[in-house]
Amino acid sequence: MNLSLKFLLQKTALASAFSLLCTAPFGAYAEEADNTLLTDRIIVKYKESAKVGRAATMAQETVEKASRRAGHKMNHLRRIATGAQVMRLEGRKNRAEVNAIIDRLRQDPDVEYAEPDLILKAVAVPNDPSYLNQWHYYESTGGLNLPSAWDTTAGNGAVVAVLDTGYRPHADLAANILPGYDMIDDTFVSVDGDGRDSDATDPGDWYSSGTCGDSSSSNSSWHGTHVAGTIAGVTNNNLGIAGVAYEAKIVPVRVLGRCGGYTSDIADGIIWGAGGSVSGLPANANPADVLNLSLGGSGSCGTTTQNAIDTARSLGATVVVAAGNSNANASQFTPASCDGVISVAATNRSGGRAYYSNYGNVVDVAAPGGAQSFANDSDGVLSTYNNGATDPGSDSYYYIQGTSMAAPHVAGAAALLYSVDPTLTPDEVESILTSTARSFPASCSSCGSGIVDAAAAVASANGGGGGGGNDGGELENGVAETGIEGNSGDEINFTLEVPNNATDLSFVMSGGSGDADLYVRHGSAPTTSTYDCRPYTSGNNETCDIDNVQGGTYHVMVRGYSSFSNVSLVGSYTAGGGGGGGSDSWEETNLSGSRNSWQHFTIDVDSGASTLSAVMSGGSGDADLYVRFGQEPTRTAYDCRPYEWGNDESCSISNPDAGTWYISIRGYSDYSGVSLSASTE
Repeated sequence: MNLSLKFLLQKTALASAFSLLCTAPFGAYAEEADNTLLTDRIIVKYKESAKVGRAATMAQETVEKASRRAGHKMNHLRRIATGAQVMRLEGRKNRAEVNAIIDRLRQDPDVEYAEPDLILKAVAVPNDPSYLNQWHYYESTGGLNLPSAWDTTAGNGAVVAVLDTGYRPHADLAANILPGYDMIDDTFVSVDGDGRDSDATDPGDWYSSGTCGDSSSSNSSWHGTHVAGTIAGVTNNNLGIAGVAYEAKIVPVRVLGRCGGYTSDIADGIIWGAGGSVSGLPANANPADVLNLSLGGSGSCGTTTQNAIDTARSLGATVVVAAGNSNANASQFTPASCDGVISVAATNRSGGRAYYSNYGNVVDVAAPGGAQSFANDSDGVLSTYNNGATDPGSDSYYYIQGTSMAAPHVAGAAALLYSVDPTLTPDEVESILTSTARSFPASCSSCGSGIVDAAAAVASANGGGGGGGNDGGELENGVAETGIEGNSGDEINFTLEVPNNATDLSFVMSGGSGDADLYVRHGSAPTTSTYDCRPYTSGNNETCDIDNVQGGTYHVMVRGYSSFSNVSLVGSYTAGGGGGGGSDSWEETNLSGSRNSWQHFTIDVDSGASTLSAVMSGGSGDADLYVRFGQEPTRTAYDCRPYEWGNDESCSISNPDAGTWYISIRGYSDYSGVSLSASTE
């Protein structure tokens, strides 16, 4: 795994510099032949059952225990908001030595996880002014379709936290800035000479040759100022540029400085930005509806980052991240590969994939990121900037390219959705953005569901056309719903409750005029990019025959490819004979699924049962076991989730409540050949 982490933007002259981590100034970095650098910091999370590390007063005991297990002296730095501890190794270590130390820590039965405290960086390229130059907002081929969205909302009431290099008090931005926080605790990285404080302004992140691990140098990027201007630059002020959600507010959270930023600082920034508690810091008075992370780098999503994202989502925040600028599969980059984020690829002015943009199954949607031939090329994204080469200079504007520029377009669009419907959940925001996205006008393989269409998304959230999940009601077994109609992009949703042991499940759409498309998914609402069945034929005659029928709720969406009317829909199944869901044991074999997919099963527990056991085993890939009483589990709501590597996981529930328990499998990655059993005693 390449442990260097980059800002998700490309600085034309500085791309190679951004591909490396800072080393020498920290005095405890090791550089390998392949230029992979390790920090001198490790994140260790002890299990709740462990005595050590439960309280701040036990920090020294935590260090001593970790040092003994690691076989190497460590110093305690702080406890982060996820409950993990940040430790610093003494002395220089190479990759093998650091990995060996982490492996020894992981062998401690009291340790929930241990991982490097990686540094993340930015990823962009610079560029200039005025709304007419912001093609990425209004051009029909490569733009976001913003003008029509602004007829409904400009983002009033929404708050977006920008986790980045901080901000400059630009005249075209400052009026939309709320109090933020500087999360950087390392004074070398922070540049401003102090640690964490309430000053989130950007002092510059320039560095000279050799400072960050190689011979390259860089001027200050003013990256956070550019990102924030795209999201909520002040508009209709006869000055400079416009913002996507120009009546929304920005909470700047400074997590990136010289040579990048630590994972632990970013994790705290995620939680603080969403309104969560971070030890030693004042509460965020303006919890964000949306978090924008235009940062990242190579490697799978770490536990610390994932836990922080899970916390933010549980607080109601939508997390938007850049997919990365390496022209590679985004599944190998973090946080693009984290669960629960909206991962954004970049498109060029023609609506095709930008030459640098990452791609793949983890990408949810695309947005304009630009594709330039030279610095300040107007085919990039125009936003607020600063003309200082190192220290802050004067306000300016600049064109920059990158997925770092694409992500804030999506974050701004999400803010528009919250403005028209503040009750939206993160899943609903993602569903609206992906389902209303327009098709790519040029080649963009594995770039998600399409280019975000701000007008269609806002119309959907506002209850109008363009998708958004109108409630068609509940289907009854074998009973047709008739007279279904809608416009192009409209989505009408139905549900069908299917009992355990049912067979011959099918959904049939037929008749009428126009062209509607049928989507079916078990357990949660389908989108245009996530479904179990989508025939996708011309006209309205489409059928989904479901193999491996599961008990529970099937969600059905009828979506207008074009206007349609007088369409009929029927869902039917054959009820299973015998025990139904009342069996006291069952086993499913040869289960398979894709990353992020769910499979749900149930078992009915009688009153007086002493134990409920669920066991998952075998096969290949990595699936996760979830158990929950009364309803289907989610990533954040469950009664048991072992969360181990591989497929060997089990849950044992003592004195389980009587009623229906859900035994579920979720794909952490693709998996196959898995067995699952449940029993009661």
